[in-house]
Amino acid sequence: MHKKVYISTPFCHCSLRKLEAEKLRNYFSINNYTLVDNIEDADFHICVTCAVTKANLNNHIEYFKTIANSSGELIVAGCLPGTNPKELKQVFSGKVIVTKDIADIDKFFPDFRIKFTEVPEVYFYDIGAFHMFTDDTVNQSYFNLLCKYGFSKTFFSKINRKRQANDFYRNNKNLNVSEPCFVKISSGCANNCTYCNIRDAIGKIKSKSIENLCVEYRSLIEEGNRNFHFIAEDLCSYGLDIKSSLGDLLTALSEVDYNYDVKWTLNGVNPNWLSHNYKEFASLFKSKIWEIMIAVESGSDRLIELMNRKYVISELEETLINLRKINPGFRINSLFILGFPSETDEDFQSTINLIKNVKFDSVTLTNYSEFENRASAKIFPKVDAETIYERRKRAEDVLKKLKIPLY
Repeated sequence: MHKKVYISTPFCHCSLRKLEAEKLRNYFSINNYTLVDNIEDADFHICVTCAVTKANLNNHIEYFKTIANSSGELIVAGCLPGTNPKELKQVFSGKVIVTKDIADIDKFFPDFRIKFTEVPEVYFYDIGAFHMFTDDTVNQSYFNLLCKYGFSKTFFSKINRKRQANDFYRNNKNLNVSEPCFVKISSGCANNCTYCNIRDAIGKIKSKSIENLCVEYRSLIEEGNRNFHFIAEDLCSYGLDIKSSLGDLLTALSEVDYNYDVKWTLNGVNPNWLSHNYKEFASLFKSKIWEIMIAVESGSDRLIELMNRKYVISELEETLINLRKINPGFRINSLFILGFPSETDEDFQSTINLIKNVKFDSVTLTNYSEFENRASAKIFPKVDAETIYERRKRAEDVLKKLKIPLY
């Protein structure tokens, strides 16, 4: 009788960890385990964790308490075992696998004929109703867009986005343009942000070769995929370990798909890389790269320096505005941290000003998470919870007024 395994990703919104969970499902399935949807039916429960925020950490700890009496054996994978082993050991003393050592799962299943590294890469995961445009522009009429945004720059950018999308759909009829195809280009991180809680778990940069990525990309195109999301924990440090660069990779991939109409999303763009390289790839931003996710974190140069993130806000703002000129339909999704240690009301206002000036297409607001083993824990004064709440409310009001979606 086949053994049963339950693989979960509770509280995890990370595409990379979700892809790992999908690969684990394939790993067990190809080795004749039965995948089940109920923890009570499983002989093994593999829980892939995310510990990027304090809320995620606490949610996982509480989750492990609630399933402590489950009959199947729990194996904790993902980032949490590498970032907060002390907290994890307080509620769980079983087997763990840190993200950077995911292939070590073979040690727990030595009889498996197919090893983890031999399992093919995965490019999709169950994301429910995910839509490639992440807003309703394509489904809205021009009249409705006008009613919503008026004769504003946002209105015209939405019109351009809608036109690009319609052309893209028309040119790729009956092909896979709605479901995003996630292509992981590297693992690990070369940066040293003072607040980051996952660096120990993901390890140093390990880049796939350009040759192998081109082979993967060509195969995916031949299968009919046209909507690509390039992802990594540290996307813009790609190639540092193999004497290459993200620019080299983008150029090579463009040679692979020159006969096809494709769209690229770059997930996790480093502001410093973007400011210094976007002109070199202006043609790609005009025709191919039509969406980025960029972790700006703050509109204050003082806080950016304290975070050990090496870019200048005025240069970044100019870059983002210029990208909209290159491609009026270009979509910019951003992430900001509220309440970083010593954040003043002036620092916060700088963030609000940046949001107003750039008019991001979507914004994710994250309250600062303090981890005692990170450098930011030694930065004072701290911002109290009440102040963070008040600033978040103010930021949400601004986003609502600007009609910018909040995630």
